[in-house]
Amino acid sequence: MEIVVVALIPVLFLVLAASMLVVSQVSSFFQFGRYSNKRREDRAEIERFMAQLASAQSTVARRKKELEKLSQNLAKSNEQLEGLNSMKSKFLSMAVHDVRTPLASIKGFGEMLSRQPLEGTQKKYVDYIVRGTDQINRLMSDLTDLAVIEAGKLRLEKKEFFLPEMVSDIVPAIRVIADKKGVKLVAPEAEELPRIPVIGDRFRLVQALMNFLNNGVKFTPPGGTVELKISVIGRRVTLAVKDTGPGIHPAERERVFEKFYQSKHATATDQKKGWGLGLAIAQEIIRGHSGDIGVDSPGLGKGATFWYRIPMKPPRPAVRSTAQAAA
Repeated sequence: MEIVVVALIPVLFLVLAASMLVVSQVSSFFQFGRYSNKRREDRAEIERFMAQLASAQSTVARRKKELEKLSQNLAKSNEQLEGLNSMKSKFLSMAVHDVRTPLASIKGFGEMLSRQPLEGTQKKYVDYIVRGTDQINRLMSDLTDLAVIEAGKLRLEKKEFFLPEMVSDIVPAIRVIADKKGVKLVAPEAEELPRIPVIGDRFRLVQALMNFLNNGVKFTPPGGTVELKISVIGRRVTLAVKDTGPGIHPAERERVFEKFYQSKHATATDQKKGWGLGLAIAQEIIRGHSGDIGVDSPGLGKGATFWYRIPMKPPRPAVRSTAQAAA
């Protein structure tokens, strides 16, 4: 019995080894199959990626050609716009120059006629002519300034002057206009203001402030108020004009300074009161003084405050005494 058991042990080992070999072969077969499937899936994924990459490269090449064509068209459009802008500036200059002379003649003869003994209707017609020429003269002045600004030739003659002198140039004339319309003008007297020195183009700064005041009186209904406020903070002076007019919609606060812009919320009567040039010109004047310009308004029907802020005369450097210099 022991001999049989001893003889069977090698056989059992051989059977076990054969079984393990078979299991190993079967396992290797299945692993190879899974590996082959994985390789095929990876290869398919790579092929899909390469196809997508080729499609993307084709799309990029097509878009590049389209962008190049658009850039060429844009360059041509810019050249045409520059040409048209140059023609517009030349036309404005020529039109203003050619209109001024006959306009001056019409106004001169109209004023001469207004001094003659005329009947009521005739005098009224002559007054219409004189007022009409005044309006056209203001338009010509604005167009002249616009042409100069667009040509980059706006010259500012900056000199030292004092703020009370500027106020005395403005307030009396505006007060007459306000009184005639029935609008109350509130403004500081020149004598009440400190002699604040300012370096700038006095004529142009007066022009910008006059635009604020004229607009305030023009758009404020009778019985309303227009107030001029002047304040100094640090080395900057702020001039503001507050009115009780129609106000400004929040979406239009920046746009009101664009050339020829008319408020969409203004009545047809108010739109006929201006050409949308005064504020654009004022903005260029204040920018030329390294200043800021803007408008504040609580909303439609609540009035507005137009303001600009400019640097004052720069402070003089401190002069050291002889003792300090020696030390």
